[in-house]
Formats: sequence, C-alpha cells, structure tokens
Amino acid sequence: MIDKVLGRISDVCGVLAGLALVLMMLHITAEVIARYVFASPLHGTVEIVSTYYMVAVVFLPLALIERVNGHIIVELLSKHLPERIRELLIAVVALASAAFFLAFAWQTWGDALSKYEIGEQALGTVAVTVWPTRFYIPVGCALLALVLIHKAVRLFRGDNSVLRAHIADSAID
Repeated sequence: MIDKVLGRISDVCGVLAGLALVLMMLHITAEVIARYVFASPLHGTVEIVSTYYMVAVVFLPLALIERVNGHIIVELLSKHLPERIRELLIAVVALASAAFFLAFAWQTWGDALSKYEIGEQALGTVAVTVWPTRFYIPVGCALLALVLIHKAVRLFRGDNSVLRAHIADSAID
C-alpha cells in the first residue's frame, strides 16, 4: 500500500517536472523567436525559467529517480562485500540520507512560508511572483526522504526487490 502511494505521488511529481521541462523549452524558444525575429523580447523570461521551471525540474522528480535507482552511486569497496551486507549498508545510507533530506525539507518549508508571507517577487525587467516555487524544494525533498525510509525498511526486512535495477547494473561491472 505504502509503495503504491509513494509510487503514484512520485510519478505525479515526475510528470510535473517533465511538463516544466517542456514548458521551459517552449518558453525559451518563444523568447528567442520574439527577440531575434520580432525584436521584442518576452520580459521576465529569465526570472520565470530560473525560478519556476528549473526548480521544478530539479526537485520534483527526486523521489521518482530514487525509486528506479537512478541516482549516482559509487561502489569502490561495497561491490566486494557479500550481497546481504551491501543491502544493509544501502539501508543505513538511505536512512542517513533521509535524515538529511528531512532536515533540508524542514528548513526550506520554513523559508517557503516566510517568502509566502512577504509575497516574494523577482525583479528583473518585470516583477515576477516567485514565492510559490519555494514550495517545490521541501515537497521534493520530503517525498525523497519518505521513499528512502521505505526503501531502508524493506531492505532491513530482507526485501531486496527495491534494488533490482541497482543489482542488475552492478552485475554488468
């Protein structure tokens, strides 16, 4: 049940990040056309791209990437350990990472609330309201932390199915 809920939420966040990526591409393309073909740039493009699209593309898919074991890993020593020891080591690292991302989510949630209260705007060629994007960071980090905790619990219980993609990739090396 928990796996399905985390899966659906992280899938939705991944789709939102994908949409943000497509919108960013379209927005930048429109900016280039407007600037160089019509000599009339779209004002606020830099602010919108850097605060709305990029933040969503970076933080919203973190949990989805973790679910498919897509984050970068370094196995200099651990690849020589027995499989069960590797699984336990991954579980411990997942819990340590979850603690970091929960702390980061907590801090950035407070920052997002304070930016919401003051109605934060980015001032460039035009004023762009940016406080809503401050919530992408804690949401993405908290969801990643939940996925990491769930992965660690399953590994401690002996369920290594959460590592299948990882173990398959390691076998190739």
